[in-house]
Amino acid sequence: MASLSTRLLQRPPQLLSRSIHTSRALSAPKPSLVPPPTALSALASRLSLQPSPAVSTSLITCLTHASYLAEQTEDANAEIDFSETSESNELLATVGNSLIGLFASEHLASLYPYLPTQALQNAVTAYVGPAACVSVGRELGVAVQGGGNAGLPGTGKGANSAGVVVRWSRTALAEKNWRENKGKAMEGLMKVPVGRRFQKFLKEQEQEAAAEAEGEARGKKQQSHEDVIASAVRSFVGLIYQEEGIHTARTFVHAHFLSRALDLSSLINLNNPLHVLSSVVSSHFASAGVPSSSSETAIQPRLLASTGTNSQAPLFLVGLFLPSGLKISEGHGSSKAMAKHRAAVNGLQSIWFTRGDQPGAEVLGIKGLGKPFGEYGEGLPSSAHEDWVYEEGKVIIGEEESEFESIEWGGKEVLPGSRR
Repeated sequence: MASLSTRLLQRPPQLLSRSIHTSRALSAPKPSLVPPPTALSALASRLSLQPSPAVSTSLITCLTHASYLAEQTEDANAEIDFSETSESNELLATVGNSLIGLFASEHLASLYPYLPTQALQNAVTAYVGPAACVSVGRELGVAVQGGGNAGLPGTGKGANSAGVVVRWSRTALAEKNWRENKGKAMEGLMKVPVGRRFQKFLKEQEQEAAAEAEGEARGKKQQSHEDVIASAVRSFVGLIYQEEGIHTARTFVHAHFLSRALDLSSLINLNNPLHVLSSVVSSHFASAGVPSSSSETAIQPRLLASTGTNSQAPLFLVGLFLPSGLKISEGHGSSKAMAKHRAAVNGLQSIWFTRGDQPGAEVLGIKGLGKPFGEYGEGLPSSAHEDWVYEEGKVIIGEEESEFESIEWGGKEVLPGSRR
C-alpha cells in the first residue's frame, strides 16, 4: 500500500479537474438600487418602526423620488422590474413637510413668544429646512456619499459605501448607462490619470449645464441631490405618522431636528437696530395702556464708561435707558456709534429671545407662559390631539383637546417708524 506522502504527490482525479475546467464564468450582477431587506430593517429600526414586509415596501416608496419614475417612463428601452418599482414619495413628503413645519413652528413660537414673524420663519428654516433634512438623512445612513455614487456594481462605487441610495433621475440615467455598457464595467475599477482628473470634472460640469439647459427647454424643474434627500427625509416623517401616529412623528422630529443647538441670533440682521428697538418698546408700552406718543417710551443712550480715548484703541460702554431710569441693555465698541449699535442689538435679543418655558415667565403678561415643555414636545398644542385625526371618515377629538390651553404667541412684525 502506498504511503501517505506518495498518495499526496499523485495527480488528483480527472473528475475534479473536469469540473473545474467546465465551470461557468460568473456573470455580471444586475444593477439594482433597491436596498436589501437587512438595510431596510435597519432603517426601519432607526425610524422607530417595526420591521415588516409592508413597512419595507413603504420605505422603498420613501426612497423613490418622482423624477426616477418619470425618467423610467420616458426611457422606452428601460427594463422595468415591477417588483422593485413602487410609487414615488411625493405624497408622503408633502405630509411630512407639513408635520415638520407644524412641530417646529409650535416649538419655537412657544419657546420664544416675542420672536417676530420673519425671525420665526428664518428659525424654522434653520431647524427643519433642506440643509437640516440632508444632515438628518446622512445621520440615518441615506445617501452618505452624495449624488455621485449611484451604488451600481462594477464601477468602483459600491452600494455599501453609498449608504441607502435614493432613486431619482440621476440614478435612472446611471442604470441606463450601465445597461448600454453591460460587461465593460466589470473589467476593473476605474483608473483616471492624475493629469486628466480636472478634465473629468470640467466635462461633468459641462454635462450638468447642458442637462439643466435641456430641462429648462422642456419646462421642467431641475432637482438637486439635496432636494431629493430632503424629500426622502420628509417622507420618513410622513411614514412615521402613517404607521404610528402624530405623537411618534413629533418625538422623531424633536429628537433629530429640534434637539440641535443653533445660534438664532445670527439669523437677525438689522440695519438700524436702535430704531427697531424703539418701535418694539413703544409696542409693548401700548399693549400695557401707555400711549405710543408718551415721552415715557423714548430711549436715551448714556455713556457709562470709556478708556483709551486718546489712544489708537479706545473702548466705550454705552447703555440704553428709559426716562424712568430703567436700563434696557448695554454694549461696547471702539466708537460710541458702535457701542450704541451693539446695545440696541443686545436689547432686541433680550426681548425676542425671552424663553416662555422658564418659571416666572408669566410676568410678561402672555397667557400660558411659565409652563415647562417636555423633551419631545409634551405640553405643546399637538400633544393634545389623538394619534390620528381621522378614523372611519370622522374627526376624532381627544380628551385633552377641549381642556388644553396653549400659549398666546406675542411675536409680530414691528415696522420701524410705525410704532405699532
